[in-house]
Amino acid sequence: MKKLYIVVNHDWFFLSHRQAIAVAALKDGWDVTIVTCDTGRFSDIHALGLKAVNLPINATGMNIKEEWKTFRFLWKLYRKEMPDVVHHVGLKTILWGGLAAKLTNVKGVVNAVSGLGTLFNGDKPSLTAKIVMGVMRFSNSRDNVTTIFQNHEDEALFKRFHVVKPGGCAFIKGSGVDLKDYQFTSVP
Repeated sequence: MKKLYIVVNHDWFFLSHRQAIAVAALKDGWDVTIVTCDTGRFSDIHALGLKAVNLPINATGMNIKEEWKTFRFLWKLYRKEMPDVVHHVGLKTILWGGLAAKLTNVKGVVNAVSGLGTLFNGDKPSLTAKIVMGVMRFSNSRDNVTTIFQNHEDEALFKRFHVVKPGGCAFIKGSGVDLKDYQFTSVP
């Protein structure tokens, strides 16, 4: 059975934005594990028949010790479990998970950029932003990486810094909604 690891900053964000993907993969015969920070919603993840691993991450922090801990955790996890595909959602998981995936030779990587946050505000990228882009350029420098964008500004930035290869990106207009839960109504 093929292993899929979905790596997301917070459990509640997984449930609101990637749950349907994980459940569909599970139904399709994949062994699915969610790697995320447990904010109290792991029981909801387990109720879906999915495994969950608590990710040590500070989603907005920039403390080098915390960052190293996140990277090292993912590197050890990927090395031990050898997932076939990892799906990183969000900049920080793309940064550290992408590097861990490259160093452990994970076969397939899907990165979903859900916004770049304050690190990339302003006209001129900071030194930190340039370092982040450099690490991601190194991590993505192989053929088995696809990056999904939800806005063209982020896509242009990744292309400008040569983080993505010409054929290595896709564009979607958002995460979508389940039409069983949200019925279409015409504009009044």
